Amino acid sequence: MSCSDACSSKCPPGMAPWVYGGFDPSDFNFVVIINDPGTGKGGGWQEAKVNLEFRRLTIPHPIKSWICNFSIGMPLRTEIYGQIDADRAASLSEEITEEVANRMDYDLPPGIFCSRFIDQTRTTFISKYKGLGARVTNP
Repeated sequence: MSCSDACSSKCPPGMAPWVYGGFDPSDFNFVVIINDPGTGKGGGWQEAKVNLEFRRLTIPHPIKSWICNFSIGMPLRTEIYGQIDADRAASLSEEITEEVANRMDYDLPPGIFCSRFIDQTRTTFISKYKGLGARVTNP
């Protein structure tokens, strides 16, 4: 849990909202869609259908929670990153989604929040892991 910087200045002292967007590699269950033929510079494809829960608490109000549904896909092997098994794909996905979650504005309505979260996750994968070829898509 961490206090959202986006809105903490609007709250009375001690009343800042707390937000939670922490994930675990087990939240990203990658399955092989296309096997890697083992030839060429890269190959194969794997995807995880993701349902991440976000929470926001503003005292004295109840916790608000919502789920963002989307998919993350990436190759099984690339020239730059080598083999990417399901565990490594899950670890990379956890890293990126937590980074994005920490930058999000939790005051947004859930639908807008999820749309922006998905867009920023896609952009962050592209900028941080150039050449990985990860895709982030709506369900």
